[in-house]
Amino acid sequence: MLREIMSKNIKILDIDSTLRDAAGVMVESGIRRIAVSAADNIIGVVSARTILREILNNEKWGEKRLGDVAKPAITVDADTTNKTAAKLMLKYSIGSLLVKGEGIVTERDLAKTIPRVTIPAISVGNQSVYTLNDTQVIQEAADSMIKLGISHIPILSGSDIVGLVSLRDVLKAYYNGNSALRLYDIGTKTIVSADLDATVGEIADLIVSKNIGSVLLLEDNESKASNLRGIVTEWDLVRTYANMQKAHVLVKADPSKLRNLVTSLFSLPRVSNVAVVYGPYDLLVTVDVEDIETLGTFIANGIASLNGVKETVTLIETTQI
Repeated sequence: MLREIMSKNIKILDIDSTLRDAAGVMVESGIRRIAVSAADNIIGVVSARTILREILNNEKWGEKRLGDVAKPAITVDADTTNKTAAKLMLKYSIGSLLVKGEGIVTERDLAKTIPRVTIPAISVGNQSVYTLNDTQVIQEAADSMIKLGISHIPILSGSDIVGLVSLRDVLKAYYNGNSALRLYDIGTKTIVSADLDATVGEIADLIVSKNIGSVLLLEDNESKASNLRGIVTEWDLVRTYANMQKAHVLVKADPSKLRNLVTSLFSLPRVSNVAVVYGPYDLLVTVDVEDIETLGTFIANGIASLNGVKETVTLIETTQI
């Protein structure tokens, strides 16, 4: 339930406050969203991305009223399930939900609760990673973030990955009047990465424990540009959580190969449990996948192709919002 993971320390500004006011609160508090109120009622939300877009398009961005740019607030009850919250965020392409009279839930909060499944992280992240050079300036990062809809860009120096710049870093630089700085001067120098065989559960643990918004996927976990294979963000986790399907695959097996088959099934990514059943089928395999299309391919090319499998039947759990 959202009441267990929401933040009660929600920041609220009046509709007549300015974007500079909002940017200041974001920079000082380390947040990316401000609730907007009118007559003591929360009516909308302004994000760091919205402010950055105004910065790029309006020299007098700091004077603009929050009421002119705020998006309608999507509000839910505190008893809303975490999975439903993920589905709502994905449906409306938003990174937060307001909890009626109690607080706010963000992508980071949901990353804490996503099931620690063995879905390969590379399958849910972005495998075409956009990068910039350490000598490029902040505006180039800002333009790219708005144009491409991304929030994290790895910084390269020659063949090395030397840092990461986030949307929050860029907003802070503009707010402090440092828009002429190079990316290397504002980005974090700490690279948080994982190997290519990392699972969604492992990436979620990293994002929560390190309090970060993204993890790089590196071949051999070496910080070289040539080894960069993907990036997984907290939004990728929200999207995966929203789309995640749990399936139960009944397997009819060759009795002489049953023992080896169980071992093979447990070694497959996405398989979370294997149980022996009695009746027309021999095994019940529980599978977590990132979308329904992947499920069919996985069963056909993974489970059904294993030595000893004679027949499969799939039952899919579904949730509605």
